[in-house]
Amino acid sequence: MHFTCVGAGAIGTLWALKLHAIGHHVHFWTRAKQSSVMCSFEFQSKYIFPANNTRILAESDCILVCVKAFHVTTALNNFLPYLHTSPLVILMHNGMGTAKDALRKLGDIPLLLATTSQGSLLISKNTIRHTGIGETRLGGINASGKQCGFMANIFNDALAPCTWDTNIERALWHKLAISCMINPLTGILQIQNGELVLPQYRDQLRQLANEVANVMRAKNIEIDSEIVLYHALFVAVATATNYSSMNRDIFFKRSSEIGFITGYLIRCAASFGIALPENQSLYNTIKHLEQSY
Repeated sequence: MHFTCVGAGAIGTLWALKLHAIGHHVHFWTRAKQSSVMCSFEFQSKYIFPANNTRILAESDCILVCVKAFHVTTALNNFLPYLHTSPLVILMHNGMGTAKDALRKLGDIPLLLATTSQGSLLISKNTIRHTGIGETRLGGINASGKQCGFMANIFNDALAPCTWDTNIERALWHKLAISCMINPLTGILQIQNGELVLPQYRDQLRQLANEVANVMRAKNIEIDSEIVLYHALFVAVATATNYSSMNRDIFFKRSSEIGFITGYLIRCAASFGIALPENQSLYNTIKHLEQSY
C-alpha cells in the first residue's frame, strides 16, 4: 500500500518505519516544506522518505494523521485539496474531540479512528526510541470507514498487537482515561511514566480514577474506578522509561493537548452535572504553565 504519514513526530515516525519495514511505500506530509524526511530507530540505519509531494499524496491509499489534536483541522485543510481519489484517512492522536469536524470535511471518504499505547520517544530531530509495546485499536467512524477492517491486519503485521474495534469510541474513552491519569501528572511533575507507580502518587491517582469512572458510567460505559487505576498503572509500567507527550510539551514550552484530554473529560462531565475537582486542578495547572511561557 501507499501511505502518507501526516506529521513526523514520535508516533508518526514509529509507524512510518514499521510500515516501511514490511514493504509498504511511505511518504510524509509535514508543516516544514522539505522534500524529504530522514529518520531512524536509535542505533539503526537512517532512511530517507519523500515528503510533501502532491502527486504522491494524491496517489496514497491511506493517509495516517499523527499530529496533535489541535492541529488536525489544519492538517485536513492542507491535504484535502490535493486528493483526487478516496483514500482512507486514519486519525491517531491523544485525546478526543476531532472526529466531528473531520467527518464534516471528509464526507464519504472512509474515516478511521485509532488509539495506541505504543511508546515512542523522539530523542533527536531524526531519531526515535521505541520505548514500550502497547495495544493499537482501529475502528471506522462512518459507513465507508466501517468497511475497512482489513487495515487492522496490515497494522498488526507492521507493529503488533493491533485489533479492529467495532466500537472504537468506547476504546477511545478507555485510552482517554489513561491519558487523563498519566499525561497531566507527568507533565506537571516532569517525571517519566514509570515513576507514577511510586506510593506517593497512589492517592491522587485513585481520586482521578474515581472521577474518570463517574464520567464514563454517565456515558454508558460500565467500568469500576479500580479498573481505571489498574489500566493506567499497567501502561505506566509498560512505558516506564517514556516521557508522555504532555511532559515533553511542558519541558519544551509548547502548547499541549490538555484541551482534548482533560478538557474533553471536563466538558463531558459538565453536561452531566458531574464535578471533577482533581482533574480540574490538573487542567488549571497545565494551562497556567502554558500561559507562563
